[in-house]
Amino acid sequence: MRMCGVIFRCLLLVVALWRLPPAAGQDWTSGEWRGERAWSSVSGTGWTAVVSEERARLIALIPPGGSERESLLFADLKNEFSWGGHRFWLGPQAAWASVWPPPADWETGAAARVEADGPRLRVEHRRTDADYPPLTRRYEWRGGRLHCAAEWSDARFQGIHIIQLPPEAVVRIRRLVTDGLPLGYALLPIFRRNDLLVDREVSPAVAEVDGDVVTLRNRGVAEKIGVAPGDIVADVGGWCLAMIRGHMSGMSDRTPDLGLFTQVFLGSEESVFTEIEQLTPLGDGGVSVAEIILEPSRRP
Repeated sequence: MRMCGVIFRCLLLVVALWRLPPAAGQDWTSGEWRGERAWSSVSGTGWTAVVSEERARLIALIPPGGSERESLLFADLKNEFSWGGHRFWLGPQAAWASVWPPPADWETGAAARVEADGPRLRVEHRRTDADYPPLTRRYEWRGGRLHCAAEWSDARFQGIHIIQLPPEAVVRIRRLVTDGLPLGYALLPIFRRNDLLVDREVSPAVAEVDGDVVTLRNRGVAEKIGVAPGDIVADVGGWCLAMIRGHMSGMSDRTPDLGLFTQVFLGSEESVFTEIEQLTPLGDGGVSVAEIILEPSRRP
């Protein structure tokens, strides 16, 4: 009976530990990144997230004990088209004043305000164009996962989370074959291709299909592919980055892109990066919140 009591108490301890919330990351502290005013926080597993005030976004994910050069995110461009790292736009692009480039307040503007509250960081975008709603971002480590949320209020728009990776990243997504999606994926409109194609196979030069897994590699030829909502996993050097769909609220049932809200863009010589993307339905007119969760780890 005494042994049973010990086992029972051990089981209670295991259950209690299992129910504990994941450890918060360290408080956000102010500093610099490449000469830009920035904020950083270290996860419970030793990863460092860096958010640039000048770019109003997460700009680096640095491995434990690593240097800024080892960041998993691509941040080498700063021009009228891209400021790297974690982009967040409102789509679809057809709702923009022009199809390209994205509104400057979203892509090429400094933060209007940044507030740190312990392990939570709030970033408010500037708003110089009244045709578009204001954007607010939030970043917080929970254990080894970085929760990245964005908030807006406008029924015209959907949320688009984009993570830029170096072109050597190898990306894996899962396809789901249905009657309306015979290949389990679609080729999305890009540059001179205006149509969404559900019956054209992705080039074997950039993709390998093995069962329900599609592995994508950047070969310097632009391509964009979409699948049903799911996680994205990317190998970057000796590291792995999972992009997981998180909490979403304030969404309607209107679904652009056939609801293929998990997407990958492979860049060309002009766009020397790879992008992994998670999209949402259109907002419902109230406050819409779209979250992604980034989980970096060492490759097995």
